[in-house]
Amino acid sequence: MTTCYINGKYKPLSQSTVSITDRGYQFSDGVYEVIAVFKNEFVDFKLHLNRLFVSLKKMDIKINLNENQIESITKKIKKINQLEMGIVYIQITRGDQNPREHKYSNNLKPNIVIYSIFKNFEYLNKLAQKGVKTSLYPDVRWQRSDIKSISLLGNVLAANHAKKNKSHEAVLFDKRNMITEGNSSSIWIIKKNKCITHPLNFRILKGCTRHKLISILKKNKFKFEEKKFSIKSLLNADEAFMTSATNFIMPIIKVDKHTISNGKPGLNTLKFRSLFINAI
Repeated sequence: MTTCYINGKYKPLSQSTVSITDRGYQFSDGVYEVIAVFKNEFVDFKLHLNRLFVSLKKMDIKINLNENQIESITKKIKKINQLEMGIVYIQITRGDQNPREHKYSNNLKPNIVIYSIFKNFEYLNKLAQKGVKTSLYPDVRWQRSDIKSISLLGNVLAANHAKKNKSHEAVLFDKRNMITEGNSSSIWIIKKNKCITHPLNFRILKGCTRHKLISILKKNKFKFEEKKFSIKSLLNADEAFMTSATNFIMPIIKVDKHTISNGKPGLNTLKFRSLFINAI
């Protein structure tokens, strides 16, 4: 039975509840973080914790725990649940407020929930050797994608569009047909031996795997540029791939009915995946 940390207590997940007046339930007023555990080791732990507190600051949510305390709780959850492969999920909402009111009170006590989920990364490793299909979907999310908030309806719609099309991920595009990111990933292309991904701004999340890969690219002196690119550029790329906390580096070989290059995972992409796994 999975154990969950909830507001200072460790309880079975099935018995861990919050009030229906929780602002996360009422307004999606909260943030979250996903930290992968691969072969019994956390992946980019500090990057994820730092991003969690950046999101809290941007949302003006104040908690009475610091990064070290959240780290300690997270590691305890991993140990209690004997998680060797999967993710630890952290969610922090602004707290309960009754009566319901758009304007939040300043004295609310945030609801903090941390638990683990088993995930088969070995399956994803095998999938990466074949590459995955993706589907295009308009980016209908709110305008602050840089905050890892629990307001994920746009992502849910995109992900289920991909599911209906038997795709691994949805690739989002804006009103100018420029690629932003995936429904839960950063999107990359390689053209003429140069890696390209969307620059950091309010339209995309600062991906931790994205951040780690950039450092790997620089270390290995691979050409790299942060700039916007179009749907046409994606379809005409030499290689394409996504990065995320669970996919690591995942080759994209198809976008809807369009095959990327020769329809096989690119050699550079597979090399980056290997370098990333070695780094973690």
